[in-house]
Amino acid sequence: MIPTLDTLQEFDTHTGLAYADGDEELYREVLAMFHEQLTDTFSHLPEKLREGSDATLARQVHTLKGSAGSVGATRIEAVAREIDQCLKAGMSPDDELMQALQVSIQAAKDDLLPALEH
Repeated sequence: MIPTLDTLQEFDTHTGLAYADGDEELYREVLAMFHEQLTDTFSHLPEKLREGSDATLARQVHTLKGSAGSVGATRIEAVAREIDQCLKAGMSPDDELMQALQVSIQAAKDDLLPALEH
């Protein structure tokens, strides 16, 4: 469990808590699930998008955007929103955007990991 939400640098915990109706225990559980998603479902998303996009990847980007928003992962949400808009416009996201996605996912995972080990 997360000992204190104040230690999280990559998350707007006020937003995350608002989505959890102020229930800190629920928010901690959601953060743990989000970390799992980042580690499993979304960990290779930047590389896959570099290879090309399809409907499945577009849905994953959209899902990541929503999940990130609901836990307060504002940097991931912003990058995923840009990529989502590119894909909806039929454009491929550029390398800078892919790098930003990769960095933001890793930063969030790194931010959560020590807190989840407690």
